[in-house]
Amino acid sequence: INNIPAKICSYSRIYCQLGRTIRISVERRTFYNPEKILNNVRRKVEEAKIRGKEIDYLTFVPDGEPTLDLNLGVEIELLKEMEIPVAILTNSSLLWRADVREDLLKLDLVSVKVDAVEESLWRKINRPHKSLKMDEISEGIIEFSKEFKRELITETMFIDGFGYMDELEKMAEFLSELRPRKVYIVITTRPPAERWVKPAKERVVNRVFQVFSKKLGNDVVEYMIGIRGECLRLHREC
Repeated sequence: INNIPAKICSYSRIYCQLGRTIRISVERRTFYNPEKILNNVRRKVEEAKIRGKEIDYLTFVPDGEPTLDLNLGVEIELLKEMEIPVAILTNSSLLWRADVREDLLKLDLVSVKVDAVEESLWRKINRPHKSLKMDEISEGIIEFSKEFKRELITETMFIDGFGYMDELEKMAEFLSELRPRKVYIVITTRPPAERWVKPAKERVVNRVFQVFSKKLGNDVVEYMIGIRGECLRLHREC
């Protein structure tokens, strides 16, 4: 579900597969009519049913940051009437706001991005709106994880040339505090916003998996690459 016009985001990530952010913003506002979104989703669901497709989730994965949508909570409530689980993929940048957390509490699954826990690395990778502060975002993610009673997963992108090794223990500690169902270790597989961005080397990714698994457990941590519906895990293929 695309509830944000192309490239309106709170970040201008160096690895974004949609390219550079056109408008960087932290202001929540109305973009589309919630009823129109509902009708479009209903049409797509009916088309899927006709083709015999099963639907696991109705997921907000827009061309920008979905929590910038002021009507997100209303849209979630409307979609829930269809009796299909509703999910969202968010960059976590607005979780310091109580109204955003309140909206997301209505969901069945929330995927939060945690690309760093150290300020300078976070800024280099995410290139956030100037008003955003990492400590406030981190506190917001933790607060949300305490309130959210359904499925929480995390994604962390690893890029070549960045000094992760000194931060891995802190990252693992932070992620464990969230008590997620899954922790996904991700590398770039699609053309990024900045051409110089390359996926982290195998030895780095293996080290990440070892550190995260020791803290969170092998059953929680997965290394995932999405290629034509396939996925690859460090400890086994699936």
